[in-house]
Amino acid sequence: MPELKSADSLPRGFLSFSLVSQEIISVLFAFYSYQQGDMDLATFYLAVAALLLVGLGIHSIFDRPRVARGLLATVLVASFLYLLAGAPDSSALLWCLTIIPVLVGSFGYRHSVFILGALFAVSLWLFYAAGDFWLMPTYSDVTVVRFLSSFVVLSLFAVAMDNAHSRSLNRYKDLSRRVDQIAHQDQLTQLPNRHDMERRLEKKYQQYRLVNQPFSILLADLDNFKFINDRYGHDAGDDVLHAIGALLGEPLRGEDVVARWGGNEFMVLLPTANSEAAVNIAERLRAQAGKLALEAQGDTLRTSLSIGVASIDKCTGIDDLISTAENGLYQAKHMGRDMVVVG
Repeated sequence: MPELKSADSLPRGFLSFSLVSQEIISVLFAFYSYQQGDMDLATFYLAVAALLLVGLGIHSIFDRPRVARGLLATVLVASFLYLLAGAPDSSALLWCLTIIPVLVGSFGYRHSVFILGALFAVSLWLFYAAGDFWLMPTYSDVTVVRFLSSFVVLSLFAVAMDNAHSRSLNRYKDLSRRVDQIAHQDQLTQLPNRHDMERRLEKKYQQYRLVNQPFSILLADLDNFKFINDRYGHDAGDDVLHAIGALLGEPLRGEDVVARWGGNEFMVLLPTANSEAAVNIAERLRAQAGKLALEAQGDTLRTSLSIGVASIDKCTGIDDLISTAENGLYQAKHMGRDMVVVG
């Protein structure tokens, strides 16, 4: 099962939520700093909120999530380093912790591990070695240990949660693909099933009504299939159906679609073929089926197809199209099998 990249697995609204939530947090911290009389720090928090608002506009108005995500990371990481190295108020350390879930949620656990690891390493250096290069705010040992331990715990928790989310989403995507496959694919022949072909026919008919581009269908029935099943068993019958399904698709154009219509019947949708072209294709398929030889219990099984042809420009709708093809197939059976008849 192919795994999604963790950043690609994010719900589309989560980036907006991250930007808005971090804006609110920054505004609240600005209000707190204002109350404490620290106008410089309050102005800084408001500037962060303004930049995040720009990122929200880039994401929501211009639909550029990558640019918005890059701006978010740049603002948060730069603010983290500035507050850690230059803020005189220890409450700034609390703001630094708030960016952890936002970074993990916005970039996924794989990328955020490197970002958080780098921030933690820089934090250690700033607390314990940076004093040799420039003045650092004076924090007590207890404050430093609490901050670093909180950083590690929050990072591990956020990464673990995002990892679990990504795995669950991958399982959900895989299950959805399997359900869709069961709903639209015949399990024996691996061809589209009747439900899927009906959907394609309806879509093609709507296109026909708009652009008047005729299309045709072939309804092919495997001759003497009941005899094969009764004489050689259902396994041999399944092998014949699988072989016929594969054979029908080989000589067709890329735009044509073969589906198992039901039992030993197959339908071929020819999206751009008129009646004359459809008959030529049907004759080619019938000839190919006559050359197919399969072994069963030491005997060679010869196969043949009876095919009914119908074109939409001679019908009044999808039901009439299918009914016309069925009528052509019935005539082909009635007239001796192994032939093509236009309904």
